[in-house]
Amino acid sequence: MPLVEITDCFLELTPDYNSYHGRQWNSQMKYEEIIAGFRTLHARDFDCMNVNARGWEQLAALTDALMSAAGPEKAIPELFGVMERLPDADLGSPGPLVHTLERLHGYEDELVRSVRRQPSLLSVWMVNRILNTNLSENVRQSYMALLNEALGHPNASESVREDVRGFIEFQMRKTISPDC
Repeated sequence: MPLVEITDCFLELTPDYNSYHGRQWNSQMKYEEIIAGFRTLHARDFDCMNVNARGWEQLAALTDALMSAAGPEKAIPELFGVMERLPDADLGSPGPLVHTLERLHGYEDELVRSVRRQPSLLSVWMVNRILNTNLSENVRQSYMALLNEALGHPNASESVREDVRGFIEFQMRKTISPDC
């Protein structure tokens, strides 16, 4: 069977990779079932040392089902809720949450609220991705201020702070030398 590299982990793909606790995730799922699936995810589901961890597959299947549902934009807070509940988990790079959010209209305002509630590895990474785009100076300054807020957030873990410091340094170098 093929292997899929996920950061430092290798997960074996199986024919039922999109099943979770015996339930097939598919486009026929009701919105409420999809949201319940997001809410059942735990840090152990993304632990590279746990041979039974299938969080990445679950996220992929749930986000696929969400994008097949009517009005996926209403789930934007739930997607950020996963990041907030699992702020230090490796949820992908960028992974299904980011890919899904970036396809949905209006996620940026909820991203800001999420970072202010509970900075996570993935949410600050998303801020950095936005900063890598062509922004007006006012918008750029707002996102840089948000990174600084995350750096000083009382609930930010050291790993999140470390990433934020790196993003701020990178963005500052870009400002000095735009060719970065």
